[in-house]
Amino acid sequence: MAFVGVRDRDLVPFGHRVSGWQVGADQRTMTILVPDEFLEKLLESLKENGELAITVEEFPSHETYQFKGRYLRHRAVQEDDGEMVERVRRRFVKSLKPMYADAPEDILKSFISPPSLAIEFDVLEIYLQTPGPGAGTRLVPPVEQ
Repeated sequence: MAFVGVRDRDLVPFGHRVSGWQVGADQRTMTILVPDEFLEKLLESLKENGELAITVEEFPSHETYQFKGRYLRHRAVQEDDGEMVERVRRRFVKSLKPMYADAPEDILKSFISPPSLAIEFDVLEIYLQTPGPGAGTRLVPPVEQ
């Protein structure tokens, strides 16, 4: 599961669900896919200040990482983006099946909405956010000691 957070010019935060994500071939950028129902104020906020943070969580372990960065560009979703979404759906269903063995798979898959917009950003920092003693530790760039 993933969520992206942005803030407007008045520093009011907004959260948006993410349907898929992928690290760029350059290992410095990331592309996220956002569904229609979570587009409100997203592009406006990105164009105003360019900052965003995406939190990615492995469910049910709650292993969580936050990627902070700077907006580069956006585009309509393309056909080849579908694999990103299907990968997230497969992992989500696999993680829920032990708890909800009788739940229809198509119902579980529908929790991950079809995306309508792809956003690419430069990843500037990565943080460990898994609950525990290391939560909040910056992983990239490494903390100098």
